[in-house]
Amino acid sequence: MASEDFGTRFIAPMKPQEQRALPETNLLAVDIKQTAVPMNSVAIDQPAVVPAVEESSAGPVQIHVLRSVPELESIRDVWTRWQWHPNSDFDHYNSVLQSLRGILRPHVIVAYRNCGPIAILVGRLEHSPIEFSVGYKVLFHPRVRKLTFIHAGFLGEPSPETAKVLVDSIDHSLRSGEACAAYFNQIRTDSALYQFANNLPGMFSRDRFPTTQTHRSMRVPDSIDAFYQTLSPKVRKNQRWQAKKLIQDFKGNVRIDCISKQDEFDRMFRDLDEIAKKTYQRGLGAGFIPNKETRQLMQAQSDKGQLRTYILYIEDKPCAFWIAVVYGKTFHSSAMGYDPNYAKYSPGMFLIMKVIEGLCVKQDNNAVVEIDFGLGDAQYKQILGTNEWQEATVYLFSSTMKGRLLSIVQLSIGALNHFSQKALKRTQLLGRVKRYWRDRLSGREG
Repeated sequence: MASEDFGTRFIAPMKPQEQRALPETNLLAVDIKQTAVPMNSVAIDQPAVVPAVEESSAGPVQIHVLRSVPELESIRDVWTRWQWHPNSDFDHYNSVLQSLRGILRPHVIVAYRNCGPIAILVGRLEHSPIEFSVGYKVLFHPRVRKLTFIHAGFLGEPSPETAKVLVDSIDHSLRSGEACAAYFNQIRTDSALYQFANNLPGMFSRDRFPTTQTHRSMRVPDSIDAFYQTLSPKVRKNQRWQAKKLIQDFKGNVRIDCISKQDEFDRMFRDLDEIAKKTYQRGLGAGFIPNKETRQLMQAQSDKGQLRTYILYIEDKPCAFWIAVVYGKTFHSSAMGYDPNYAKYSPGMFLIMKVIEGLCVKQDNNAVVEIDFGLGDAQYKQILGTNEWQEATVYLFSSTMKGRLLSIVQLSIGALNHFSQKALKRTQLLGRVKRYWRDRLSGREG
């Protein structure tokens, strides 16, 4: 998900006379209405971390590339044993192959040692756009044949030897003309895969300015009190004040519905779209998009009991949403949004806090223990996150004329973005520029 302010308002505390005007209000007065499973229940029992794979230096690493759906069945058992993230779940991957336009075939690289699989890199060949943009402004987006390797798609042994062989296989596919470019969607910068991909020899063989972002997660405390103790006094004060003001101004006509079953999908999609169409992500073509592909993917997640969709209603009007997938013991954020007409109440942050409060009330040993806030960084993630790491998108290019041209364009625009952002950060204008573009994209300029 793109970076999102999500209605946070932490900087300007309310004036003392305004604070005295409000009666004491129970912050926990708004309950979450469950339409299906409890909000902290767990749908599956896969581990929430990458499982360990026994490493052995005995024997060379060999590669086999799976290029058809039937071939995938040959590694289904080991894939499902290693899968640790909803994005690289075997069934989810196959659903994406069938539902998203532009996908030509699988491109799954399997590394073997001594005839046994030791790692899997999950990808696909597609005919899709490469977006060249400055900030939020897309300049052009030519459609090309590219190998896309999905976020959290490295399963198994993460050794440098394995990573090198996988990157060499991708480079061979590009040299043989299978695609013009290869795209890694947000891989950890401390991984061996990133190091080898980002150091591929050749002036025009790789992206010289990979886009790096902070990825954050939060360990779920054992109680609501423990959760609030992790926050600074200023944040606690502002959040409690804004929650009280929201509840008082609307006379308690505030509720949160948790929807996860298909018999309410029509209402859910209608209300989600009512909010999402007012967000800046819609202006970017990102966030929640109410199309056939989204519905199919959410239905598949619902069938497995993994889907959680929280919608905040104020006077029965949908005002904020949070879509997530519970996988193992991790709550994976998928998409968020809020109605900017209610921005002074921070409806997005109110919803986040209420959902986290519910997750803190652990009902059994299978309760959610971690929240993965998803791709991109934002102020609320910086405040709530307890763990962070760096991720980057990386492009590799073929040696064809088209591949070289793409590389030159990426180099030029990447350099412009890189040095522009450095200048804006140095002058402390980056946040202001981002807010301007987000307001403009959501129709709030001026």
